[in-house]
Amino acid sequence: MNDLLTAFEVLLAVYKDGAYCNLQLNKTVDGASNQAIVTRLVYGVLQKDVQLEYYLGKSVRKRPSKTVAVLLKLGMYALTYINSIPPYAVVNNIVDICEKYGKRQLKGFVNATLKSFDAKSIPLSKDKFEALSVETSTPLWLVKAYCKQYGYDRTKEFLSFEPCYDEHIRPNTRFWDMQQLKEALDKKGVEYVESIAGGLVVTNNSYIKALNSEGKITYQAMTSMLAAQAMQVEDGENILDMCSAPGGKAVYISELADVNVTACDIHPHRLQLIEDYIRRMNARNITVQYNDGVQFNKEYVDKFDRTICDVPCSGLGVAGKKADIYLDASMDKCIELSKIQYDILVNASKYTKRRIVYSTCTTLREENYNVVGKFVKENANWKVVEARQYLPDGNGQDGFFIAILEKV
Repeated sequence: MNDLLTAFEVLLAVYKDGAYCNLQLNKTVDGASNQAIVTRLVYGVLQKDVQLEYYLGKSVRKRPSKTVAVLLKLGMYALTYINSIPPYAVVNNIVDICEKYGKRQLKGFVNATLKSFDAKSIPLSKDKFEALSVETSTPLWLVKAYCKQYGYDRTKEFLSFEPCYDEHIRPNTRFWDMQQLKEALDKKGVEYVESIAGGLVVTNNSYIKALNSEGKITYQAMTSMLAAQAMQVEDGENILDMCSAPGGKAVYISELADVNVTACDIHPHRLQLIEDYIRRMNARNITVQYNDGVQFNKEYVDKFDRTICDVPCSGLGVAGKKADIYLDASMDKCIELSKIQYDILVNASKYTKRRIVYSTCTTLREENYNVVGKFVKENANWKVVEARQYLPDGNGQDGFFIAILEKV
């Protein structure tokens, strides 16, 4: 029961208390007899939440309390996707947890529900949007928004990719170049695939972790690298990174040319993350400053040659890797975020002489094309040079957006 109980306790904290699943898992998983199974159970339930919610609705007449609902979702996931735990053991353990959490009177209900549960026997909706929502475990509102934006077939394609848990890395070019990194990986028998950003997609292991700790490489998403490259920085320029934490883009930009980078964020702990990143990578010419991107800062006016705005966003493009993103997502929240994104972009335009790169790790035009489109419509002295929406490809590429703007 230990592994299922540990997974349940993590999930309960996520569903009931709004805990971040990765942080809660790290705090809890040490006591588990099989950490891999617990991790798979937690991430699996969260990734399949929409699907499990559908199964739950078809399996009970009245929705149970949140605690029992989480318990049933865990049981349904284990019965459907975990072959290493016998079905009888899943049911018995879930019933025992039900009693442990003070729901003794519901033991019979939980037992009967799980014993009669069979995912294959539950028919999908005849509505193609709802069916796709259940099949890909994506919220229905988002499926409809994607279908409107990309069409049904393209939406089904990218939503159907299984999450890729490999890491994207790049060398610290102050220490060695890509060829030297490849040779080192070859000697250790570490397989890798080159990415469109010029980094490497690898399966994480102790050697990769050690290289990262030593500052010889760093984990950096493709979107972060591509956004930094789009800046096309030149020696001697002053660069602003408006939403910098944890500091990956600022450090990478400082390696691309001999520039002076001002890296900003709004919380002390996030500023500390940037400082730690700089120290680990032995980076130079980076100044870390507190600055709220939404608030106009007159001291920054026309101070920078180029600015990167990797703005706060819904993160829908990385939902495959961050299983709890859908739990709190909504179109209303995306619209609210777009207002913040627009304000940051407007302020960036007042600080910047030449080029702005606007980027997000999301896949809805409400946070991407619409924000940039509104900005250039209302600011005739700026133009869009390039804008591109990337979608998940199942090979390590997340969903993200990059737009390049230049002063006219």
